[in-house]
Formats: sequence, structure tokens, C-alpha cells
Amino acid sequence: MSLEVKDLTISFAEGGAVTENISFQVKPGNMLSIVGGSGAGKTTICRAIMGLLGTTYKIKGGIFYNRTNLLEMSHTMLEQIYGKDICFIAQNPMTAFNPSIKLEKQLRKTYLQHQKRISKRDIRDILIDMLQRFGLEDGERILRGYPFEMSGGMLQRLMIIAALINKPKILVADEATTAIDACNRKELMEQLRCLCEEGMSILFVTHDLKAASYSNQIFILDKGKMVEYGETKTVLSNPREKYTEYLLNSCHLERKVV
Repeated sequence: MSLEVKDLTISFAEGGAVTENISFQVKPGNMLSIVGGSGAGKTTICRAIMGLLGTTYKIKGGIFYNRTNLLEMSHTMLEQIYGKDICFIAQNPMTAFNPSIKLEKQLRKTYLQHQKRISKRDIRDILIDMLQRFGLEDGERILRGYPFEMSGGMLQRLMIIAALINKPKILVADEATTAIDACNRKELMEQLRCLCEEGMSILFVTHDLKAASYSNQIFILDKGKMVEYGETKTVLSNPREKYTEYLLNSCHLERKVV
């Protein structure tokens, strides 16, 4: 299943464009990174894909999943897609969980929204396997804990696990590495690459070209406009635009991909 955005223009209801004529495709089993600075429009694109913009914005163009325009689907049909086929990781892990409910209960509820009912023990085994995959070894203790007992980096990985537990076909990840230290960030990006090899498609949004270097393709965004779009190796080794060059120089990234 692929995700394709065609001529997407997002503007405020009272006028003023946030993004203009944005087009890209996340191919099956690939990761595409949208890279840009703060205010470039990255999160707005993610929220448009997930149907989260609300009435304060106007949207023109198309967002296609499996060749069907999500913008033209009914709320009932979208409920069957979001959270199961297409999952979203939002920016702030500190507000993703209810602080008064243990993590196991919250993750179990997420799992059961789209999966058959199985025993608590079986769900716990699934969760512990996922925790280990993302570098959280003490699974039993973590699941017994509350969100406020976890670090920002742990919550970020738990938020990723919550999105992945239903095995979505497409993952939309908005700044999913910001709270994670450099060592764990590398491991996380390698895990996301493995998920692509298993068939998942990932739209990865970041301001960090080092993280984006793990993707198959890169889309450079500045002030709501497409600056550059192409294969990661090509864009990083031979950028065509000055803004891409600026991003490369600002993060001191060697011109090679991982």
C-alpha cells in the first residue's frame, strides 16, 4: 500500500497559504523523510494526512491511500483506516499518555481497538517483545509503571510502540527522535529501516538530516514550498539547491548515506 500526496495546498480559513502544491509518494517498503526547519509546514502536512487539521484550515489537492482520496472518504471509513492501516506518531511524548493510568493498560487498550480479543498475558508478551525491540529491556517494570515515572526518551519509544502495535501499513512519524539521545536515535532509525524491509511504508518528518539519511528518499521543505525531492544518496551527495546545502552544512553531515 502506498501513500501519495498530489498538489496539496493548505491555507488558513481566513487566507494565507501554509503549504503550496506539495506532491510526493511513499512507496511500499520505503521511508521518505520530509526535512525542514521550524515553521516549514512539516507538521501541518502530517496532520492533513491524518485528518487532524479541523475547520481552521482549507485543503486543496489529494491525499491518496491505496488509490483512494482520504479527503473524500466518510468519517466511518476513515475510522477503519486511521490507527490500523495508517498510524501517527505526534511530536510531544510527554502529552501522549494519560498520567493517571498505568502504561500496560493504555497500550493494551490501543492494541484491542483493532485486534481480536486475547488474554492479558498474551498481550503483555507482545508488548514486552516490542519493548525489547526498541531498546527497553525491563519490560515488566515499565508496563507496571506510570508515564510520569519514565524519561522523555522512554516515552518517545513507548509512543512509537503504541503506533506500531497494530502493525500498520503506513507510519507517519512527526519528529519521532527529538527526545532520544544520539546513541538510541541511531538504533531507532535502524529499527525503522528494518520495518521498511518487512514491508511497512514510513513518512518520517524531521529537522535532522542525520536521521533523514536512513531514508530511501528525501523531500526538502522550506516555508511551505518544495525545495528539493529525490533519492537520499543523490540529494545528500549532490544537492541542487542552496537551502539543502545550508542544511547539510548546519548539521555537519558527511555526504554519504548510512
